[in-house]
Amino acid sequence: MFQNWMKKKVEHTLDQPEPHETMTSVGIPDMDYYFIVGDVPKQDDSLTKSLNARLKRLAEEYKRAVILTLNFDVNAKERIRSMKEAFHPQIDIMNVFEHYILPESGSKRHYSEFIAGEVPHSINESVIPADESTIQVTRYELPSFPIWTIDQYNEEQQLVKREEYDWQGALRRVQSFVPHTGALYLEELIKDDGSIFMEIIYSGDAKKNPVRHINWYKKTGIQTFSKKADIKQQWLSMIQSQNDRLKLMVTEERDQDRHLFKIDQPETTYYAAFVHEAHYEENPHHIDSQYGELFKQIRKQQVDAVFFGDTKHKEDVEKVLGEQAYFYHVPSDEMPAWNRALHQMLENRVRKDELRSIVERMKWSLRDLSSEHHVLHLQLEVKDEMSQADHVKIDFAGYDRVNGAEIISQTIDENHQVSFPIGHFQTKKNIELNETKYVDFYIRFKTEELQEVLQRLEVEGELLTNKPSSIDGWSYQTKQGNYSWKVK
Repeated sequence: MFQNWMKKKVEHTLDQPEPHETMTSVGIPDMDYYFIVGDVPKQDDSLTKSLNARLKRLAEEYKRAVILTLNFDVNAKERIRSMKEAFHPQIDIMNVFEHYILPESGSKRHYSEFIAGEVPHSINESVIPADESTIQVTRYELPSFPIWTIDQYNEEQQLVKREEYDWQGALRRVQSFVPHTGALYLEELIKDDGSIFMEIIYSGDAKKNPVRHINWYKKTGIQTFSKKADIKQQWLSMIQSQNDRLKLMVTEERDQDRHLFKIDQPETTYYAAFVHEAHYEENPHHIDSQYGELFKQIRKQQVDAVFFGDTKHKEDVEKVLGEQAYFYHVPSDEMPAWNRALHQMLENRVRKDELRSIVERMKWSLRDLSSEHHVLHLQLEVKDEMSQADHVKIDFAGYDRVNGAEIISQTIDENHQVSFPIGHFQTKKNIELNETKYVDFYIRFKTEELQEVLQRLEVEGELLTNKPSSIDGWSYQTKQGNYSWKVK
């Protein structure tokens, strides 16, 4: 069955014209397109130019194109209004607070403890005492500009409270601090009518200071979140599930990867990332921390497409993760390349799903582990085995847990055994190059079209513990029951 399916797939592929022969004349896929960023884009930065080039074509073909912004900004409403003038009129810009949280918000209470005393409609109409030693006023950019923040200090000149205002002088956020450490412990968000609609409570720790919990005062009651990411993920989940239309959701910044890629993905939605910058400073194998989530999702095969604006960025990522069928170079000013990539993304999902549906029927596990003459022998077992097609390679592979780089790969012989020298020089070289501390092992299924599916290798019974085995000094069983190495 597996062989017949692959034969049919290859014949089908050979019968098709080359992508570049057809995609240039085919319209952009009929989907809804969402582009995820943190802050509202600025007028002249490179991200705005890249977005504008891609979104303009979508809007011209009457596709729904939306920029989703996930950060709180006291001036979000005005920034969105200003930026809409820079984009095609059919393009929407939405913010999680302005378009999701606020319309559903009720009120905890009205805020009345203004630092400057009684405040009229706008703080800019208030008179702030010039000689007040416990109050500090900061304005937007220039001294003659509107008030941005008012800080309140105690007699020991320790910051205790900060009020943040928008350009029109309306209070939008109040922050309270632990006097002796300066740690933020309470954040209150304010509506147009001056009432508190959300409060964020922090631990008050001077170092890490994580969020303890968040209370959203909705019209229907209080909803509690454990972290800020939960709010953003709830909105994204709602958007992708609001109808049955196909959707593409693209993270444009690495800080947003963790918000999108960690929510449940419906079959009608495609997840992608656009890479605008290099993922490293000096060594491609030493990835910046903000790229960690994307590299992890790529290795887990959870991303439908990764778009690169610069071919060098694509080549640099391939040095670590290898070539992938869903890596696309799409310069912002080359719309045919963008169109081809979108169609290929749809085709790749079909191929990947077909391969995955067959792989899921097979279950590999590590049954025994031994060593002889400094050679490690792994005895594998497979359930519901199917014949291996010529066009699908099944092998054993270990990847760095942090950057996803391949550390070792070996063939599986006809007896389902994998053997390799302990501490082989190439393995050690890869470990040193990537500064590897942990290696996670998989059974890898890969086609000639570079479609790839990974299956985590489980450990049978009590073969290993959570401590490195004396057999090779590295092998151990993770808490999830999988086979890994802990490198010395």
